[in-house]
Amino acid sequence: MTVRSVVTFVKHAIKRHPDAETTATARCVHPDCGWEAPPTGDANECADWCMEHTGRTGHGIFLRTFSEIAVVVRADR
Repeated sequence: MTVRSVVTFVKHAIKRHPDAETTATARCVHPDCGWEAPPTGDANECADWCMEHTGRTGHGIFLRTFSEIAVVVRADR
């Protein structure tokens, strides 16, 4: 008995899940500061909080993180 298999290659794409939103957050990287922006669905709001922090403290470098739920779909659909 011979075992045979068929392999097909299908192109895929990764996209943001339609029911999910992107979440933005940031934290100050100044060594003596523990400030963090709370997670938000509005990247502009996160940017505003960072600029307010800079205005209050003079700290101007942040680690920004953006996350979202993604889904892989066939590219031909």
